Amino acid sequence: MTRRSVVGHVADGATLAFLGTLPWVGLCVVSITTGRDVGAGFQPSYLFIALAIAASWLHGTYAEPDWRRSIPAGWIWGLALGTILISAVGVWREPGLTTPVEAWSRFGRPVIQWMLMAACTLHLAVWLRGDRRWRLALLALMTGLVFQFVYGIWQVLHFYHPGAAFTWLEALFTSNPSILSGSEELYIGRDFVGVPRVRGTACEPLYLGNYILMILPWTVLLCIRSRRLIGLPVAAILLLAATWSRGAWLAAGPGAVVALIALWRMKQLQIGTMLKRVLPPIVLGMIAVYVLTDGRILTLMLQRLEQSVSTEDWSNLTRWYSMQAAWRGFLLQPVFGLGWGQYGYHFVRLVDPMGLQSQFSWPVVNNYPLGVLCETGAVGFAALVASVWAIARRVWRALDSPQDPGPLGNPSQLRLVAAAAATVAVWSQLLTFSQYNLPHIWVALGMLLAALAETDQRERVS
Repeated sequence: MTRRSVVGHVADGATLAFLGTLPWVGLCVVSITTGRDVGAGFQPSYLFIALAIAASWLHGTYAEPDWRRSIPAGWIWGLALGTILISAVGVWREPGLTTPVEAWSRFGRPVIQWMLMAACTLHLAVWLRGDRRWRLALLALMTGLVFQFVYGIWQVLHFYHPGAAFTWLEALFTSNPSILSGSEELYIGRDFVGVPRVRGTACEPLYLGNYILMILPWTVLLCIRSRRLIGLPVAAILLLAATWSRGAWLAAGPGAVVALIALWRMKQLQIGTMLKRVLPPIVLGMIAVYVLTDGRILTLMLQRLEQSVSTEDWSNLTRWYSMQAAWRGFLLQPVFGLGWGQYGYHFVRLVDPMGLQSQFSWPVVNNYPLGVLCETGAVGFAALVASVWAIARRVWRALDSPQDPGPLGNPSQLRLVAAAAATVAVWSQLLTFSQYNLPHIWVALGMLLAALAETDQRERVS
């Protein structure tokens, strides 16, 4: 075995470990090994992706002639980083209620963080090549899903019957000080109702729900290819329901709509045959949820969704006040914004007095596009819209490209459908929260770009 092949295996192994540990955002490697908090929240996936990128660079993966084709509209990444850097004008003009040193520090750290997330996307876009790597990637993702399912069951059991073993394990997976561990019990109206909310190793139910949105389309794809894997989408549906995350439930809608539109766009596919494969696990998952909760869940789910429009619910008010302050921040400096990462330094003077009670120690916008508008202004928001339009336009064209469909559809196009549905669902939920530094959000985009590049390559060959 040559040195180059060894490095290649290390790159592959690190990438798969990265995919398998995506939801382990609550585990801080530095904290559990040194007992110190350095304020960076070094979750395992960060270390694995760093190793994967370094090994891939040494292996020459990024030097392959067609790697640039993995990045549709390559100008997007330079444009995005450029607008973030241009937003420094906002920091220079108005540092907010802090010192210039703190303002520039808060500007620099999120820039580095965004570049790390972009690296996650670009690495997946280049690395995912060929059926073998796709199989390995999906195996790693499904392994991560199964772990969350088992951990979630244990979490529910611990809620009703606390035990020392899980208490120790939970402390390990909540050792990241930058991730809050909360929302352990369902809260409806003005009372807790005695029902646990599954958080998995993501610590927050809405984070776990967002991760499931990324995984769910791929479980359906695997179920289409083999009925023996029907348990995977059932497990994903059960986990999604058990998070009680309204944002994740609602965001699943746009993802499903995009999947149906994509299937319609791909005229060669036998949609009737595919629906026969897709509907059983969905129905089975819904029946399982109903039976396991003795039917009570339907009432609670309706109440939970009704709570989304309540003007007394503090979860809603938190989002409302954060968005109010973000919009006012945009009006304060509409061209270049307040500066990347600066929202928290302006929140106190922008929000209504009642809203001062709505945030944790560091306020967040709770709406990623609005956060971009607030912190990077009209320039940054225009770049975001242009980027979304460029990728959506390329996906639309790729879905209509002639392919050999096969009995259940062309594998590359089916992967494109799953990737598009996952990306839309995940990013739709970002309308109700703005924690953009969760790696799985960017993995969803990376898998979409990889599926696009693969479809384009097949089209060129044909």
